[in-house]
Amino acid sequence: MIFYVMSNYKRIYKDGYSYFITIVTHRREPILIDNIALLRKSFALSKKSYSYSIDAIIILPDHLHMIITPTKAKEYSKIVSHIKRSFVYGLDGDYKQNAKMTLSNSSYRRKLSGIWQKRFYEHTIRDEKDWLEKISYIKYNAVKHKLVEVWDDWEYSSFVFNQ
Repeated sequence: MIFYVMSNYKRIYKDGYSYFITIVTHRREPILIDNIALLRKSFALSKKSYSYSIDAIIILPDHLHMIITPTKAKEYSKIVSHIKRSFVYGLDGDYKQNAKMTLSNSSYRRKLSGIWQKRFYEHTIRDEKDWLEKISYIKYNAVKHKLVEVWDDWEYSSFVFNQ
């Protein structure tokens, strides 16, 4: 088991586990659905560099939730970083320029993109009950945010199937 310390937060890296991950845009800017093709491409590029499965995912306008199972646990932070970087690099100049203008001076000096929040949330799935709770959370997240009335109306989810 490997621990990395970020401030007072410790990420846990345990091979053989799945991870519930949340990634949020900077200032919750609703840019993900407008750029869904680029986001999908960013995931595809990350899968060329890292071995992992996406067990469940939902994309909302300003954040996404997913459960991933990496072959090497210590790589899940790198997977998230790769997805975020690929997305930023693929955005057109207007998005990037507008995002830079919203950064504080210290964030600008640290060369943050202004597209994503700096950190992401991670939770190690401990058991089947935990797994089912996170699956349900992902499945109904668009309903929770009042984007749809029933979960299967939201097309940006791994729970929607072509009929």
